[in-house]
Order: sequence, then structure tokens, then C-alpha cells
Amino acid sequence: MVNSINNIVNRVEVQKGRDLDSKGGSSTPESAKVAPAGRDTVKVSEAASPQLVSQLSANPPIDSEAVSRIKNAIAQGKYPVDVDLISDALMDAYRDLKT
Repeated sequence: MVNSINNIVNRVEVQKGRDLDSKGGSSTPESAKVAPAGRDTVKVSEAASPQLVSQLSANPPIDSEAVSRIKNAIAQGKYPVDVDLISDALMDAYRDLKT
């Protein structure tokens, strides 16, 4: 759930950057700008060999200790939740869906 909220926030930030770029402003440096839809390109280095990809897909990099700490904090009701940030991201996502 936290990752999905982060994804929503990231999408909102990217959209805000696109909106600013279309108005002549710039919220991100040149190197961090997102390519327009339909023009995305990916360059895979030699380090991403098929063996490495299959190894990562077999055993995804998961920090079991961190997962355990988060689960315990949630179970004890001590996991920090920024309700304002979540509600803002949900409302922004809702507005994006309506447009």
C-alpha cells in the first residue's frame, strides 16, 4: 500500500512537472525530464545480462528485516501515517482521472 501511494505521489509530481513545462516553467533539471508519451526509450547496459535478470526475478531483493519491522509497527498501531499527504495524493489522482 505504501508503494502504491508513493507511485501516486510520483505520478502527480511528474504531471505537475509536465504542466509547468507546457506553461514555460521548469520544475525539474534537463537530465530528469520525462519523455513525452510514445517516445520513451530504454538503454540496457551490459550489466543487465539475461542471467542477472533471471536471478533477480527468482529471488527479488527484499529486506525481510525491514518488512518484519513494518508489519510489527502496523500490528501495534505505531506505524506513522501522514493522513494529509495520503488524502492530497488521492484527491490529485481523482482529479487526474476526471480530466
